[in-house]
Amino acid sequence: MKRTLILFLFLIVSSSSIFAQKYNDIKFKIANYDNDTLLLAYFYGDKQLIKDTIYAKKKGEFEYKADSLMDEGVYIALFYPKKDYIQFLVNNNESKFTLNLDYNDISKVKPKGSDDNKLFFEYLDYISEKNNLAMSLNQKKDSLTKNNLDIGDIDTKLEDLDNEVNAYQIKLIDENPKSLTSLLIKANRDIKVPEFTGTQDEINKQKYLYYKKHYFDNIDFNNDATLFTPFIYNKVDNYIKNLTPPIPDSINQSIDYILGLMKPQSDIWQYFVSSFLNKYARSMYVGMDAVYVHIVEKYYASGMTPWVDEDKLIQIIDSALKMKNVLIGNKAPNLVLYKDDGTPVDLYSINSDYIVLEFWKPDCGHCKAAMPDIIKFQEDFRDKGVKVISVCTKMGDKISECWDKVKELNMENLFLNLGDEKNQSNFHSVYNVQTTPTIFVLDKNKEILIKNIPADKLGEIMLELMKEQEEKNNSSE
Repeated sequence: MKRTLILFLFLIVSSSSIFAQKYNDIKFKIANYDNDTLLLAYFYGDKQLIKDTIYAKKKGEFEYKADSLMDEGVYIALFYPKKDYIQFLVNNNESKFTLNLDYNDISKVKPKGSDDNKLFFEYLDYISEKNNLAMSLNQKKDSLTKNNLDIGDIDTKLEDLDNEVNAYQIKLIDENPKSLTSLLIKANRDIKVPEFTGTQDEINKQKYLYYKKHYFDNIDFNNDATLFTPFIYNKVDNYIKNLTPPIPDSINQSIDYILGLMKPQSDIWQYFVSSFLNKYARSMYVGMDAVYVHIVEKYYASGMTPWVDEDKLIQIIDSALKMKNVLIGNKAPNLVLYKDDGTPVDLYSINSDYIVLEFWKPDCGHCKAAMPDIIKFQEDFRDKGVKVISVCTKMGDKISECWDKVKELNMENLFLNLGDEKNQSNFHSVYNVQTTPTIFVLDKNKEILIKNIPADKLGEIMLELMKEQEEKNNSSE
């Protein structure tokens, strides 16, 4: 009986140790810090978010105990009232540690219980020392250059310094491959581009292609901690902004490439899918709605974002479908609209080299400001194969306001003025008209050349479109 009881107790102890919940316990011991408050924050993509406020247990001593393991990555301890701070690492293989420092010199932090933080702060000290040396050498170089003196010796010292830092980083990464310190250092190392031969243009192109291809070589997208660092958002953003041609098809390819480097539905994948969606939903650049549509179709409408609320998902997909109808390069949807006397007009029946389709309403402040520019535009381009169709968005018994305004502005013989009293064409949805004025430029085949452009730039843009079309016609002859 006693033996059975001992065995039973052993099983209970064993089970409790197996299922014991791990958590973080981080202590801060700060000499010469009189404030009783410390703010704990962390990096998350492009943001710095507050984790918690920590109050002193006694002067200069703070402790943060998490209910469970925290997300690994780079964290911030913010001091009051000056709001200066230190950055440190949370590595859950070392969930309990202490950071010792003096508030009079917060650059010197001495960790206890965390080899990763020890490595991190030693590296910061080393880099700070080498940066100071580099600054001193560069100052001497500037002085010698201004006085037309030889700078060869300085350049040699700078090159030696660079090689020394490079060797230090490689050694640290090789010896500590699983540390967060290595993850951070490796991710911020420059890509070494080999030498190429050929003309200067050929060399530049090869260097660009190589750099672009290997740009993410040092980024560990399979480590969730990468999302919780100060570099990852800027790294990805730079790839889109500076290494990708600013056209929708190229941006779509880059987005697919970046997301393809990540594990689908991982935290970092979810973050960037959402980040890209929000960025291109808000983009003010003409034509970037095509990127939004691509993201929705490939990732949201395909069932790859199960964390999104169903109602929200329906809203996202619906907005993309409306945008898709009128993407630049697509054929404009046909509309049947009506003149003042009720005569129907089929958009596709209108023959003109270019059609400017403008949706407006008479009591819209932006429309009032834009209409003089559009009137002048039509006067300037009437004999150049350009026809303006003004579509008043008022409906029902308010449509009479449209015709009154047309007469007031002497638009009767200048534009083809149309409306849709009973909303039979559903133009708001078909053309995704959310604000007025909304302007589309179509070619003779009713293809959308450009849209959502300001009225005061219409003439300038039309000349560019005509020039492009002329060059295209000449090249095809």
